[in-house]
Amino acid sequence: MAPDPMPTRTPHRAEDALARAVLERNLGLRRGETLTIETWTHALPWARSFVVEARRRGARPTLIVEDESAFFRSIELLGSAAVSRASERLASSSDAHVYFGGPEAFPRLLGLPADDVERLIERPGRTRRPGRPRFRGIRLAIGDVTPTAAARYGVDLAAWQSELLRASLVDPARLEATGRSFARRLAGARQLRIRHRNGTELTLGLAARPPAVISGRQGRRARAAWDRVPSGIAIFPIRPGTADGVWETNRPAYDRFALPHTVVGGRFHFHDGRLTEFEFDRGGEGFVAAYARAGRGRERPVALTIGLNPEVRRAPEVLELGRGTLGILLGDAPNARSGTRPGFSFLATLAGAEIGVDGRPWRPRGRRGAPVRGVG
Repeated sequence: MAPDPMPTRTPHRAEDALARAVLERNLGLRRGETLTIETWTHALPWARSFVVEARRRGARPTLIVEDESAFFRSIELLGSAAVSRASERLASSSDAHVYFGGPEAFPRLLGLPADDVERLIERPGRTRRPGRPRFRGIRLAIGDVTPTAAARYGVDLAAWQSELLRASLVDPARLEATGRSFARRLAGARQLRIRHRNGTELTLGLAARPPAVISGRQGRRARAAWDRVPSGIAIFPIRPGTADGVWETNRPAYDRFALPHTVVGGRFHFHDGRLTEFEFDRGGEGFVAAYARAGRGRERPVALTIGLNPEVRRAPEVLELGRGTLGILLGDAPNARSGTRPGFSFLATLAGAEIGVDGRPWRPRGRRGAPVRGVG
């Protein structure tokens, strides 16, 4: 007997629209596959829609809920190491995995050792089980938008959530097409000159290696790592020894688990491909401390990033994804399999810059959108 046809009712709720877009476009979830939806208590309204949508697609969903009160009580009674070990045992055997981040009361984790915090919030399931395809996992940033986080950053909760939702619904095929277009424009370029009226004037060369275009689409050809939604960024390796000049940011850098949590107004001076001076208007203490601890290679700019997502404008924690936003990545090279890793990374972002490609002007513009009130 032929299987029942999949219902095609158009979703009206935001939660349903997000679930349909992610399971269809990002994960390519198919009939008969298994899906694990892992969430914290506060994100259950979003997670429930993924359960329903998976069933509509003929897949078999399992919902795992981390209760926040039990989580913190476990840390108090057993210690953070015991809780992180329990998380590691949840390595997924599913075909696909969706995760909504937490906890909502994340400031309670401040003060714990950095390695403990990383273990507590990092998700399991990266390992490949025998006989199974490569891991397909998506982390939904919409779960990070909470009253606690909005108050911490001083932004409007509803506006932040609305922008993240729009950005999450952008078709990853569209993001890939934009990234490939940018890659073709820069292919074979000998020198880039990046300028902005804020004082940025930096020249650099790109390595011969092709860029990585990250669109959030996994499907059947998944990477063995978590991806995130919203997505959309192209990462161009920088040729060693080629960065010279000044780079000044005009977008904040956010880290909810750091103190201070927002870095504003960074100025970075480069010579012969090395960072020689830096300063910040506000919030740079964390950078200074991490840079001092880092090992050899911390001073090297390793990649130029270009955002691809036309719906990201002002949303905290995803600013590098905004279409046309540039970033200089310092420290650890993405996906490096060999060579020295300094154990440090920082992405300094700049929107609205102009790029000269071998003397010819190019500006990777993006569509204008409504800003998130209270940011920037």
